[in-house]
Amino acid sequence: MRSITCFIAVILCLRRAASDSSAICELKDVSGDSNDWIVLQEMSLGCWTDFTSLNGTEVHIFKLLSSPEIHPMLELNVTMANPSVVIITSSSPLTILLQDNPTVKIYVTDGSSVNIYLPNRGSPQKHAAPFANSDSELLKWATETFGGVTSFTTARDPMVITFTGMKGTHQPSTCDLQPEIAADKQFIELKLTSPPDELKSCYTKYSEEPIHVINIPDDVKIRHVYLHLPSNSKVILRGPANTEWTILNNISVKFLSNNRVTLNGMKLLLNKTISDDPKEIRQKVLLHYKSTSITSYSEIRLNVSHIQLWIRDHTSSSVPAEVKPTTPAPSSSFPLQMQLFSSPDYMLPLDPSSKVQSDKRVYAEISSQSFGAITVSIKVSSCWVSSMPEVRDMPFKEEVCYIKDCPKRLSFSFEMLQNLPSSSWDLECAVKLCFKSGKSCTNEKHVKRNFQIKPYIPNKNPCFEFGLSAVLGIAFGGFLIGVLLTGALWFIKIRTGHPVALGMRSTAAELSVLSITGCPCGLTKRQPVPTHQSPSENSSANASIGSTQSTPTSSMA
Repeated sequence: MRSITCFIAVILCLRRAASDSSAICELKDVSGDSNDWIVLQEMSLGCWTDFTSLNGTEVHIFKLLSSPEIHPMLELNVTMANPSVVIITSSSPLTILLQDNPTVKIYVTDGSSVNIYLPNRGSPQKHAAPFANSDSELLKWATETFGGVTSFTTARDPMVITFTGMKGTHQPSTCDLQPEIAADKQFIELKLTSPPDELKSCYTKYSEEPIHVINIPDDVKIRHVYLHLPSNSKVILRGPANTEWTILNNISVKFLSNNRVTLNGMKLLLNKTISDDPKEIRQKVLLHYKSTSITSYSEIRLNVSHIQLWIRDHTSSSVPAEVKPTTPAPSSSFPLQMQLFSSPDYMLPLDPSSKVQSDKRVYAEISSQSFGAITVSIKVSSCWVSSMPEVRDMPFKEEVCYIKDCPKRLSFSFEMLQNLPSSSWDLECAVKLCFKSGKSCTNEKHVKRNFQIKPYIPNKNPCFEFGLSAVLGIAFGGFLIGVLLTGALWFIKIRTGHPVALGMRSTAAELSVLSITGCPCGLTKRQPVPTHQSPSENSSANASIGSTQSTPTSSMA
């Protein structure tokens, strides 16, 4: 009875906890911090000016941050950059794969553990920049040393930075650090690691005016929120103490907040007390707006100082251009190659024009450029084949390789393509380059190779075809059986002292006759059995015949 009571108490506690967490609606992770009704973007301090030194050199500063659970590695492509000085400061150890440009000089601040590698040529020349305690101190040193700063960019967990060669137009002449979206800068293409799911939200259909609730719990360090809202909205803006909300679009909006809010250039402080508990928020919202439902509820746990947030009408089919985060295409600065082979020893490469029989196994080798002394390994996550409009997942087997610095070796079977009409296919694999025993990897890349397929047609001839090994095996087997039979007959003769009951010569002749009779392919003719008998046999036979013939004579008499 006591155990049943404890069980019921546990169930009631769990039910109460569940009801508290879903007091408004059932929260779900927002993948990529973006969905149909909410978009969250991190903002960081930076600038972009039109500065160029007297000799035409630009000055770019990159402050690179990394999350604790991410092993940072960056691809930096400056091949299209204008003559520049690039200054890098990093908060944690960082590996950079560089596609260089002779007109670009790389500086690394003292205290930053940054290793830079070039394809096939080891490490480039690095210049030292002094250690800086703050962004403004680094900015001041660069301005005094080079005459000014063209850009300052803060990036968290960057994967690829590619210079586009574009210059700023109608930009300020001095760098004044302001919150910005780094991906909006046109002179670089910036690809960041996908953010963890630090935004939870839910949405419900409504028949009244929409009410949106944004809750930043007290243990989160966000202090500046730049907000875009739909027209005629009712919002609850709840954050930790000293949080500032700025509503950017000039709209008609009703809001309730426990923090300072800037609307249409006016700073308002309502001094309302609002707990971060969803249950209490729900009660206060419904009471304040005299409503029966809440349209959306969102919790933000992104631990950065500045964020930008869009709330939009989920029922609208149009998507404002301003809430479409742009992501540049993955960099191809470190090319990969795929070669196909017809044999498992990887000695016979397949010509692109040759056709692969669908029942044969094909072997592939994926290789990349080397990066000096650093060890690079290739990880293959998936492969597929395509021939429009067909796309099929392609299973693969990793082949063992014992040579030093061996490329990634795989093998494929194309039997699934046997009955498909197309003969030309593209084999494509998604791979990553990994360093330091797989702890640090590049972003995913694709390597592709075209091949021609030839359907397998089974042989309709019912006759068996024997190869040399089969013929030799049959011959040896026949020889061994003959030896064993001869040995057995010899053993019987020795043990009994008499020949075997069946005459070996006559038996062999009979077996020969039986084996050849009826065979159209026989090469020997049937030999007549000899009828000549020995004298002793003749005498005994004559006596038998004489006695046999006398019997009817006497009976007749």
